[in-house]
Amino acid sequence: MSDPFDPQSTDDLSAFDDEAPAGGVTYGSDQDTIKAINKRTSLGTKIMALVLLVGVVGGGWFAYTQSQAYDVRMDVFDEAAALEDPAARNAALRNVLENAQFEDVKQRAIMNLGHFHDAGAVPLLIQALDDAGVVRRSAAWALAQIGSPDADTAKPKLLEVLPETTEIDRSQVVWTLAILRAQEDAAIEAIIADFSAGHLQSLDGFEPRIITDVLGVERLSSAELTGHEREAVRRLTAHALAEEGSPAVIGPLARMLSEEAARPTGDDTPEGQRQSTEVIRAAAAGLGRTGESAAARPLFEALAVGSGRLRGTILDALRQSTSATDLAVFVPETTDPETKRDLIELLVASHDRRVADTLASVLGDEDVMVRGPAALQLAKWGDDRATPVLFALTTLEDEDDLVSDAVEHLRYVATPEMVDPLAAMIETHPFRRAAILRALGATESPAAVRPIEKELEGDDMRAAALSLGDLNADDGFRTLLSWVVRPSNVEMAATNAADRSLVNEELLAKRRASIMAMGFFQRADALDELMTVVEDDMDDYELRGQAAAAIGQIADADAMATVIQKVTNPAVSDSSKRYYVQALWQRPHRELNAQLLGLLTSEAEPEVKRSAALALGYAADPANDERLMTMLDDPSPEGPRRNAAFAILLGGGDDAVGKLVQVLGSDPDLREVLQQNVMNEENDWFNLLTEEMFESGAIWRRLRAAYLLREGDGERTYSYPWAKTVAVLRTGWEGVGGVRPTWIRDQLWEAMAGEDRTRRRLAAEIFGDLPETGLLLRARDEGGEMETVARSILERRRSAE
Repeated sequence: MSDPFDPQSTDDLSAFDDEAPAGGVTYGSDQDTIKAINKRTSLGTKIMALVLLVGVVGGGWFAYTQSQAYDVRMDVFDEAAALEDPAARNAALRNVLENAQFEDVKQRAIMNLGHFHDAGAVPLLIQALDDAGVVRRSAAWALAQIGSPDADTAKPKLLEVLPETTEIDRSQVVWTLAILRAQEDAAIEAIIADFSAGHLQSLDGFEPRIITDVLGVERLSSAELTGHEREAVRRLTAHALAEEGSPAVIGPLARMLSEEAARPTGDDTPEGQRQSTEVIRAAAAGLGRTGESAAARPLFEALAVGSGRLRGTILDALRQSTSATDLAVFVPETTDPETKRDLIELLVASHDRRVADTLASVLGDEDVMVRGPAALQLAKWGDDRATPVLFALTTLEDEDDLVSDAVEHLRYVATPEMVDPLAAMIETHPFRRAAILRALGATESPAAVRPIEKELEGDDMRAAALSLGDLNADDGFRTLLSWVVRPSNVEMAATNAADRSLVNEELLAKRRASIMAMGFFQRADALDELMTVVEDDMDDYELRGQAAAAIGQIADADAMATVIQKVTNPAVSDSSKRYYVQALWQRPHRELNAQLLGLLTSEAEPEVKRSAALALGYAADPANDERLMTMLDDPSPEGPRRNAAFAILLGGGDDAVGKLVQVLGSDPDLREVLQQNVMNEENDWFNLLTEEMFESGAIWRRLRAAYLLREGDGERTYSYPWAKTVAVLRTGWEGVGGVRPTWIRDQLWEAMAGEDRTRRRLAAEIFGDLPETGLLLRARDEGGEMETVARSILERRRSAE
């Protein structure tokens, strides 16, 4: 039979049916009774028998009517269920309880009244507590469902019947006292006793938080509970203390952790005295939930006994509670190689620049898995102390991943002095040539041009071309520019990969590399050649699109005005227009906003309108909001609503986003189209992220818009723009003017520490979702408003986990 304390329905009154009582009454026939009476009787006996017969007939009739009443006893619930008004239904249920003849009817009425949280039933439920057994248990359960403050008047009666309870109803009465936060001595003693015996934990709705609230940290911290002989009680005590999540529980949880670690582990040890990994895990997790650095010491000491999944739990607790500077204190104390590796991993994951010196201190460690990650992180911060170690790591054998990472990270610490050793690595590390070339390009040294140019004819010509763009080398620019335009004697027309000729494969690779490099050179001298490619209907589709993107990356406002004219000029082929639109949104020019807004309401092709909308969105100009809001009012299929939504999502102000939320609520087609386009991974429409966007504040307009969409209007929320923006901030952008994740984190930290409260909150929300727990812990330790915001995000994350 299903558990009656686990209701499965919110309105079906049959949800609390119980089995019919056993031992039904049976009755003989009247003929049998009369025959028995007539055997060997005198007149007096017959008179007496007649009196008895009348009694038997009366008793039989009473039994018959009772049997009839029993058979239809549950019909009253059908009548109550038929009432549509909840108040009327509950009143009917109260009437059933008050007039119930049978225990199962009474129990069912009580359970339903509790299920519907009927505060008006409390007086009747208090009366029902006088009935021992299942009725009392059900009444206590129903009072717990109603809860405080409506059921608070039941506390005196619960305390009165507590001494009379048995194993049937005691635990539920005690738990209801706990839910009602009873503080009387008798209630506290009973709660502690039943909690220690493990009786409460199996009840419906048991929560450690309630135990914490009613008993308090001081009582839970007693040796009686923290060192209880039963492992289940110790574990639940740790959970209950952890629910408090305040500095007050650090002491008792630390004591539990150390005492549990000291217990023997052998199978010959009695179970109550044996070490419990679950208790250690619960205590460690509880220390982590406090979010306080003071939890670090006991957790660090617990690492000595941790292994496997248990060790992972302790490390996770350290990650949640301890800022990088507090973790750094333990590095010099650590002699165990595994623990030192774990600590360095935590410091690296914190992304907290304050521990740079600690990471530098282990660069000479004999363990490559200590010095390697430390050097890689320092390189990301541009710390040249990592350089010698990175070069040394590139010579390792049987550590391919670490070697590759070291070569990649040399780019972040590149200096002119590194040209020769990097050039030498081209021969010694042929399979990592592309990363070496990008590092040479980052040296900013003219001496790097020659070794890079040698690779323009090789398999890594793309990396070589981009590196020459980084260096802005004159000779390299002229060489690459000469490759941009299709040779007049070569046919390369293709609208997809299947149309391409294998004969042109090498030429295609050279031109692809050169066109992409033009954006990195940032030279207007390349615009004519790039436009030639875009307008060449006999050229490759991919190259034409890349040329248009490069134009957008290079062009100033005047040049982009020319592009806008081309996409609306009937003399320009439709295919050229389709490629030119890629240029519109690569780099915002607010001077062109009026022309771009005009495109949204023009007869231009859909691709042109969409690209104009993206350009307006990335510009994030408050002056555009009013026009964009007006466009949202046009619901026609060919109207500007969809494109206005794109622009507002990327950079609209609060009013514009609010209007978009309203429109989305009534336009399912727009909801679907917007989500599909934002989350689409086949293009970069919503992936662009440049340093200029941070400098202009455009990224904060986008973040604010995404945040407001996530909040919604109370009925609908739209989380995908926020999720997309978080993903872009997590990975960064590799294109022209793009930014790396390390740089992005630095900008977010500056906002977190700045004076602008809106940006501080947005940065904290981003840190919470990236996630960047280490930087939130750093903000927590800074105090002031930073601490307040950081703690709220950290607590929300801990609650979600």
